[in-house]
Amino acid sequence: MAVWCLTISHRTAPLVQRESLALTPEQQATLTATLAGNGGESAILATCNRLELYWLAPPGPDVATVHTVLANITGVNTLLIPQIARVASGEAAARHLCRVAAGLESQVLGEPEILGQVRQAQEAARAAGTLGPVLDRLFTLAITAGKRARAETAISRGPGSVAHAAVQLAAKRLGGLSGRRVFILGAGSTGRLVAHIVRSYHPAWLGIANRTRARAEAVASAVGAVVVPWEALLQPLIDADVLFVATGASTPVITAADLAPILAQRHDHPLVIIDLALPRNVEPAIALLPHVYLADLDALHSVCHEGLAARVAAIPQVEAFVEEAVAAFQEWERTRAVSAQIAALCAWAEQVRDAEVQKALRKLQHLSERDRDVVLGLSQGLVHKLLHRPIAALRAHSDDPTLSEAVKLLFALDQISLTS
Repeated sequence: MAVWCLTISHRTAPLVQRESLALTPEQQATLTATLAGNGGESAILATCNRLELYWLAPPGPDVATVHTVLANITGVNTLLIPQIARVASGEAAARHLCRVAAGLESQVLGEPEILGQVRQAQEAARAAGTLGPVLDRLFTLAITAGKRARAETAISRGPGSVAHAAVQLAAKRLGGLSGRRVFILGAGSTGRLVAHIVRSYHPAWLGIANRTRARAEAVASAVGAVVVPWEALLQPLIDADVLFVATGASTPVITAADLAPILAQRHDHPLVIIDLALPRNVEPAIALLPHVYLADLDALHSVCHEGLAARVAAIPQVEAFVEEAVAAFQEWERTRAVSAQIAALCAWAEQVRDAEVQKALRKLQHLSERDRDVVLGLSQGLVHKLLHRPIAALRAHSDDPTLSEAVKLLFALDQISLTS
């Protein structure tokens, strides 16, 4: 069984295509079960910039089936998926996940949030019952590589997350956020992070709104913000300088029709809107309105220049951590395969030994109990001595597939259920 990975990210598809693949919890559950197949393993990493599917094949489906299932679940044209998806297996799939966890594949190099998202994907698969030993080991090693990258290098130094990039972009457009009026829609992980970052800029006013008021109140209490009722979310835009939008809505929560009458009351005062959501929460047509600057996730890629040189310089060291993790995973796979092979070899030998001993004892009914024990001990000793060298060789040369295949062929380990 090999690990397979299908990924669709900012590297392979524009935002408009990525947002059409944003999965609901129900869709994600269906896809997770399909990928796992009959008793297999699967995990899904879904973030604002990527959708990644991990599974074992077999028993999971082949790539063509995954393309079809993903298209059917999301309603995306079946022909589009192969064009925007990248597929890897085995060592390449393991390396990709480790690179993702280390921040090397993020839209903003070294993005710190992705490590937590990889961990969440692992736990979600565990909760769904599809995190078997192979993917559990791979995700654990990837997370370890990501932790080392952030602790031992400068890969995440400076504004490395989408949230940091969004705040930096707004500050750049407005000449700073000190003394500005900032409004945030959404109190999830991204909205909460934006709120904490903005607070360090000392805005004159910081407001936050969320469909679930309790979540907005929790964030507001932590950063000293004002809670705005969701039903009145347009009101602060009359005076706001910048609006950050990061809700979990599947359709725009701010439209051009909503904003046009608000702009008439602003007297040409510029408004910066940063949409951090996927699918987009701000109607793209708003960018055509006067005195409005609108940026989405793709526009944030060019931000984050501070610390970039240090992050780029850290790439070789981080890549070394990744290779160590990939090597560790391969060694674990080899050891696991050899352990299974040794177990099969011992099971075969034990079955043959037991059958032959029972056959002999049926012909030696006159033996005493002590004599029967001697025969039994003799058979066990012979098996142990005969298998000692093959087992030792398998363990010593676990990285040699030729030897492993030879042992499997010589002892017919694919057929350990033998009869006498």
